[in-house]
Amino acid sequence: MDQEEEDTIEQTADDLFLTAVLFESALGLLALFLGWILGPDARAMIPEAEWGGIRAILSGLAYGCAAAIPLVILIELLRKVPWEPVRQLERLGDDGMIKTLLSLGSGELLVISLCAGVGEELLFRGWLLPWLAGGGVLNVEPSQVEWGFALVASSLAFGLVHPITRLYVVLAALMGLYFGVLLLWTENLLIPIMAHATYDAFQLLMPKFKKPVQDVAAEQ
Repeated sequence: MDQEEEDTIEQTADDLFLTAVLFESALGLLALFLGWILGPDARAMIPEAEWGGIRAILSGLAYGCAAAIPLVILIELLRKVPWEPVRQLERLGDDGMIKTLLSLGSGELLVISLCAGVGEELLFRGWLLPWLAGGGVLNVEPSQVEWGFALVASSLAFGLVHPITRLYVVLAALMGLYFGVLLLWTENLLIPIMAHATYDAFQLLMPKFKKPVQDVAAEQ
């Protein structure tokens, strides 16, 4: 590969990094805007950074990282299933854009993962879930039925905005359901944010550690 091709790939990777960060950040800003216009505030279940909330913030970050472990284990087990939809997911790594994304440095991938966790969780769990339950319209606490409807509907919406493959949509919806349950159970949005970011970081960084020996040697 000559220098010109390397510069083109590097430029494309930089552009992709910037696009991903801006897009995920825009989702978070959209959540805040919708909360301001329609209610409820997407930040309502984020502990405040004051003395009494420091413990809730730290525990939310820690529990969120731990909550990603079951997702990682389940997806790794799913990879071993001899089923064509699963093989389709495996072949996504050969897609040009995915290859470019994975060519980014570890720090850049961590930034993208964090932006995705914050932006998407603010929008789908911080704003959409309580809004669908009536939290932004009614002056009364939503019932369990309303929360259940909002949980399922927001999870389906989360899956539909990830239309990579049919199986990917289903998996994303199930993950959205999991993140929503975490929020309703703990009432701490930091937990699904960190669970989401940690899971994404694992999936983006693991291919770097699974490179064939010859590929690693060629890069040295």
